[in-house]
Amino acid sequence: MKIKICGLSREEDIAMANLYKPNFIGFVFYPPSPRYVTPQKATQLKALLDPKIDVVGVFVNEEIALIESLCSQGIIDMVQLHGDEDEDYMIRLKEVVQKPVIKAVRVKNAAEILAAEKLPCEYLLLDTYREYNYGGSGETFDHRIIPPIRKPYFLAGGLNGNNIGKAARACKPFAFDVSSGCETDGFKDERKFMGVVSLAKLL
Repeated sequence: MKIKICGLSREEDIAMANLYKPNFIGFVFYPPSPRYVTPQKATQLKALLDPKIDVVGVFVNEEIALIESLCSQGIIDMVQLHGDEDEDYMIRLKEVVQKPVIKAVRVKNAAEILAAEKLPCEYLLLDTYREYNYGGSGETFDHRIIPPIRKPYFLAGGLNGNNIGKAARACKPFAFDVSSGCETDGFKDERKFMGVVSLAKLL
């Protein structure tokens, strides 16, 4: 199973990624997030990262010009839209950005997932719904809600080394997305980082 470790923000985090080699890492370009990185910081961190690891840029209702700039500079390899972006937004984004797009769905019911599958994106990301919260709740949702869909999806929401095995049995995501589940006191923890990446690759 593929795995994305999201919310890397320090050189120490990049060192962990280079050592344990998740398939993807995520930079969060959303200022309210405690894991926020500036474009300048992302540029510095990207330069230290193993080029075999894809970087996902996480955005919430962002101006398309910033996303285009980060893509054109080679700072990010994929675009994750975690806000209220609609079909029109994605069409306009794809006119200027050639990178794969992931659309996050804060799951309330199966119908929302089926509707999101029709959007012009390459992947979905299924996350826990919390009102007024665009993600990063650290809480899981009932994976039995997920209907059969053809579009590959990342599974997020409170995943860690103790529950991704159960999640893999309940559904078959394209990849796991882990953030707080490999942290201690808000910072990436090397033991947890290693554990969750190693386990995901065994599933």
